[in-house]
Amino acid sequence: MHENHNEVTWCVVPKNMPLIIRHCSKCNQKMKYYCSEKFRMNGNHTRIDIWLIYNCSKCDTTLKLTIDKGIKPHDITKELFDQFTHNDIKLAWDYAFDRTFLKKNDCVIQYTDVMYSIEGFVPQSWSNYLTIHLKSQYFFDLKLSVLLAGAFGISISRLRRIVDGGLITVNPLCDIMKYRIKSDLVISIQPLDEILI
Repeated sequence: MHENHNEVTWCVVPKNMPLIIRHCSKCNQKMKYYCSEKFRMNGNHTRIDIWLIYNCSKCDTTLKLTIDKGIKPHDITKELFDQFTHNDIKLAWDYAFDRTFLKKNDCVIQYTDVMYSIEGFVPQSWSNYLTIHLKSQYFFDLKLSVLLAGAFGISISRLRRIVDGGLITVNPLCDIMKYRIKSDLVISIQPLDEILI
């Protein structure tokens, strides 16, 4: 079945992971670190330590971010153990976007370099209302206003006038111009000819 062009689904997909800022002992200053997408495990039959590995963007010095320390082997499922052992990329991305995990490791998160794409049909015109089911798996400080303006090729100031005119509504209710995407949304927009005049 072809998707109804008056009702579409957009998935916001980051193209890269956020950098973190930590002190680098080799550079002797705070540096940007990138995620290596690799885990490290160490331990014996009674206790296991698990880390996610980052590297300094300048000198490549290794930084280990603690996932778990001193856990018992039976406290982790075989599936998760295998994911850590085989450097599961999806799991690494989940941790790299996990604000609680990063902050527990005293990291400053830098989202400014995260690029993204919209997976889904972006119509150039529509009749009646356009309903967008917006889905985003990861939080990376992306403003809803920036996403909408970029998708429809209009300026932020034009979008603000459209929002002030009540031509866009969002559920759950939020300040469209300030909201940073962190969960799924349903966006209703009046016909393009009306919002672009």
